[in-house]
Amino acid sequence: MTTFTPLKKNQRVELADGRTATVIDKLGDGGQGIVYKIRLDDTGEERALKWFFIGYIKEPRKFYRHLEANIKVGAPSDAFVWPEQLTKWNDGETFGYVMKIFPKNYQPFSKYLMARVQFASARAMVDAALNMVAAFKSLHNKGYNYQDLNDGNFSIDPNSGKVLICDNDNVVGHGEYSGILGKRSYVAPEVVRGDKQPDKSTDRYSLAVVLFLLLIGNHPLEGIKTNYPALTNKYEVKIYGTEPLFIFDEKNPANAPHPVLHRNAPVMWKFFPSFIKRAFQQSFSQESLLGGKGRLLEQDWFNILMRLKSSIVRCPHCGEEMFIENDSATTCQSCQKSVKAVGYLNFARRSNQEVTVPIFKDVALYDYHMNATSEDFETQAAIILEKPGKFGLKNNSRFNWTIKTPEGKILTRQPGEVLVLGANAQIDFCNKNIAQVIVNR
Repeated sequence: MTTFTPLKKNQRVELADGRTATVIDKLGDGGQGIVYKIRLDDTGEERALKWFFIGYIKEPRKFYRHLEANIKVGAPSDAFVWPEQLTKWNDGETFGYVMKIFPKNYQPFSKYLMARVQFASARAMVDAALNMVAAFKSLHNKGYNYQDLNDGNFSIDPNSGKVLICDNDNVVGHGEYSGILGKRSYVAPEVVRGDKQPDKSTDRYSLAVVLFLLLIGNHPLEGIKTNYPALTNKYEVKIYGTEPLFIFDEKNPANAPHPVLHRNAPVMWKFFPSFIKRAFQQSFSQESLLGGKGRLLEQDWFNILMRLKSSIVRCPHCGEEMFIENDSATTCQSCQKSVKAVGYLNFARRSNQEVTVPIFKDVALYDYHMNATSEDFETQAAIILEKPGKFGLKNNSRFNWTIKTPEGKILTRQPGEVLVLGANAQIDFCNKNIAQVIVNR
């Protein structure tokens, strides 16, 4: 019989590669095991050790080999706190794996959901969403799917929006099955119903749930209709599997946010531009919930979130951050005054999604906008400047821009120079990555 024995302070653990580590303290526990802080005896470096409740693993030896394979392949990206080394295998005894410890400035996603931690800015919040999407694009491109995505997997730096993802022992290759179905409130309805096992498509549903929680602060399926006295197994299957209904479903308002329990959701929903609302309405449409159709790919989310990042402005009336629409007035949620951009840049690229940037003071463009193949959303490449009666675009990139005016005149702007934005001008930022200046009427 396989046994589980908790570790004690100062106890020495033997690793699979022959090294040893000493237990320093307990960091926490969860459904799968206990996490300890350890010190590698040969280098003195501190790490975390996840020590499994072995009785919950159906095939321990197979699971151990699965972790060995993941360690050999390596992490999909730096966002994943990936297993680095296993403890030595001993028949009939439990085991664990070594991973890095989260830096102190990272806070669990659950604290954001309970409003115990807040982002320093709207930009940091959107960057967190972009980092999540980029991480899961890397995961799927490496041939993996997560299978147990939920709020407990993420820790986020509230100042930068940098994201770290843990519990990666459940990550498996496409077509494989870990035996873990995940939390019902996060997994796709077809998995809750038992229609299929987790895969890339169900991962993408889970990602949409996490993004909705991050931006809107409410679960997308929990509204008036789901306000049961006790959330039993029967009701969980009904809410998340057999009768799921989006709280902002355009065709059926029966599960709208509860006026007392879900006060934040209607406020935050109004705060976001129409294109974000459309993305979530597609992600949680009945076609998606009951048929698994129409779910956004990671690249789709990336383009949408980049558009959102470039729509962050300061209200000219009260100075608070807000998201602005391209071609219609937006009401500031803080002072309730109307704000409108003079126009927008419309990029002729990224075929699946519209890429636009409103013309508004201090709005930034990034390397992503300068190069059709770039996904760098941190390096600022241009910024919109305002002077009385006109707007300019300062070239902070490393490229020379070529501009064609409506009259056919060709201009250039080198790094450090400013282009006055005129109606219908076309800007070739580089590599024929062209944006047209659209002026609102």
